Amino acid sequence: MAVGLDPHFQLLPPYLWEKWVEKEGKTWEALSHCVLEFNSLILQALSPVVGFAKIQVAFYEALGVPGMAVLKKTIEEAQKKDFIVILDGKRNDIASTATFYAQGYLSQLEVGKDSCLPSFWDVDAITVNPYLGEDSLQPFFEEAKKEDKGVFVLTRTTNPSAPFIQDVGEEKVFIRVARLVEKWGEGVRGESGFSSLGIVVGATYSEDMRFLREEFPSLLFLVPGVGAQRGDFSSLRFAFREDGEGALVTISRDIIFSYLKEKSNEGWGFEEKARDRAIFYQEKLREILK
Repeated sequence: MAVGLDPHFQLLPPYLWEKWVEKEGKTWEALSHCVLEFNSLILQALSPVVGFAKIQVAFYEALGVPGMAVLKKTIEEAQKKDFIVILDGKRNDIASTATFYAQGYLSQLEVGKDSCLPSFWDVDAITVNPYLGEDSLQPFFEEAKKEDKGVFVLTRTTNPSAPFIQDVGEEKVFIRVARLVEKWGEGVRGESGFSSLGIVVGATYSEDMRFLREEFPSLLFLVPGVGAQRGDFSSLRFAFREDGEGALVTISRDIIFSYLKEKSNEGWGFEEKARDRAIFYQEKLREILK
């Protein structure tokens, strides 16, 4: 299971926000410090029980330069605590630009003649958008292969209007995307039989998830959509192979903001409640996979 570090600003523990407002005023810096402390406490509490952290870039970009510093520190802290870090950036562009995204997040930047700088962000995996075509995905696949990193390609997303594009064609677009990822992943399969190139499959479309698992047994699924997005939890069994492997379920708000289930709560002890909620979900996963 992966915990999503999506720090919705209006849901941050009130005591924590008030602490930083008192120090910094109502500023971008105060909010950035608040997010960093929030993330640090979540990572510390969950490190014994969760192995993956999925970090949604949008929340950090919204904070400008201070937010970028928080993103970097959060990535480093998560990796120090042995989390595998997936950057949920949904990046892509034409091939020449996609190369810089891929090198900047996954591998190294070529600078000048015969010179390189290591990736500044240096995450373990990234989510990418496939809708510019194969040549825009190729740089991500190639850079990931060089550094033994991972790529998750948006395939069947959780949002209600996803079928508007993803269901088009005699062979639906989302199936063609999965087929493309499978082709590129053939050369990077590990001992488990899974490729390091996976697909994002939302739990909100359970029958499509079932079909994709049957059709593409070598692809690892990153599965959002349970918890706050109300995907059917029991349908998660369709994301896994019969041996209980093959999917990484990611839950964000329903774990990190679980303290909100208690009324009139200033947020004290939110990290312990998040840990308890993560354990609750892991036990539910074990139950449906028996």
